[in-house]
Amino acid sequence: MARSLLEKLRKSLGLELNVAVLGFTGFLISLGMGVWLWFLTLYVVEELGASSVELGIIHMVSLLCFIAGGFFGFLADSLGRRPLIIIGTSIYSLILIFMGLSRSWMELALLMGFLRFIHSCYIGSIMAMASESVEHNKRGSALAFVNLMSYAGLIPAPYMGSWLHVIYASYQKHFIFGALLVAIAALVRTAFLKETLCQKVQPKAYLKELMSRASQSLRNTKLRYLIAFSAIYAFSANLTIGVQGLWLLYATEVSKLTSSDIGLWGSIYQTCFMAIMMPAGKLIDRIGFKKMLIIGIPCEALASALFIYARGLPQVTLISVLDAVFSSIDIVALQVAVATTSPSEYRAGALSLYSSAFYGASSPSTYIGGSLYAYNKQTPFLLSAGLEALTALLLLKMPREDGRST
Repeated sequence: MARSLLEKLRKSLGLELNVAVLGFTGFLISLGMGVWLWFLTLYVVEELGASSVELGIIHMVSLLCFIAGGFFGFLADSLGRRPLIIIGTSIYSLILIFMGLSRSWMELALLMGFLRFIHSCYIGSIMAMASESVEHNKRGSALAFVNLMSYAGLIPAPYMGSWLHVIYASYQKHFIFGALLVAIAALVRTAFLKETLCQKVQPKAYLKELMSRASQSLRNTKLRYLIAFSAIYAFSANLTIGVQGLWLLYATEVSKLTSSDIGLWGSIYQTCFMAIMMPAGKLIDRIGFKKMLIIGIPCEALASALFIYARGLPQVTLISVLDAVFSSIDIVALQVAVATTSPSEYRAGALSLYSSAFYGASSPSTYIGGSLYAYNKQTPFLLSAGLEALTALLLLKMPREDGRST
């Protein structure tokens, strides 16, 4: 019965089965993640007694662990995408339970690091499976849909998190609720996902073979440039530790938002972030990823610079919506760029390397941003804006979709 309902829904939306399953399970995971993620800063500061510097350390440790998982993406190019996705999702749900039982910010940092590591092991497989389940000229739309659904749960999540806090007067139950939703997603993926890697190209996953695939991918000049560019962009953008990091702290400490304001602001932000993804994906399929990045990155920089002047909910929301729209565009454009540049035999590994570079570069950035915020609250936003503006200049050498560079 569940399979027939999924088939009807898939056909009504014109989606491939894998894309539909990855999208709708991504919604469950993002809903479970958003319930605790939007309140992570408050949980760390209020219940675990951490400062803004220690908040930066937590994000630094967790993002640094993302680097190690990139290598395991090449397992998906040998063993298949499906096994890594299912195993990774299952372990993800277990880690959330232990995060809810944390008794110190250091313990939470280690668990978040493990969570990021597991996520990095299979995120490349998800992007590879989605891009391989459709025709070449529909990859932007497929990746946009998976990304859209993977963020859609973050829209109702802040309100659900607020109600959980009202009921339990603690943020710890948020993690248990999230673990339950992720476990359901793991079961659905086990039941419905179909492998996209052809059996005839699956070698034995020995260490030597994995290293060979990693080396092969890095000999791709265009791919090397894209990975390096992604790392530089991520370092610049994440000096503010994202909207759930210093943006949230600044909004409560300087812009004077209340807890109810934060719930409304979070839902509006995630709605805009999500709503732009499908149009952006279709536009990327039509005009290419490079032009979209040329538009998106400078606008992100502008939003970061303007945020220091935001006072009250209307101004905070308006400026953060600008960030939501163009950061969403940039994320999809970079994923399409890497998926298009890398051939099938090492696509999952290449996308994992991209994720590792992206989040790995964010690791020191979050620590630096947290430290600068303790010194001056406006500095991380201005520095992030300036570096993003400089990063945009590198787009002049960004490879075209046809392999040339300008």
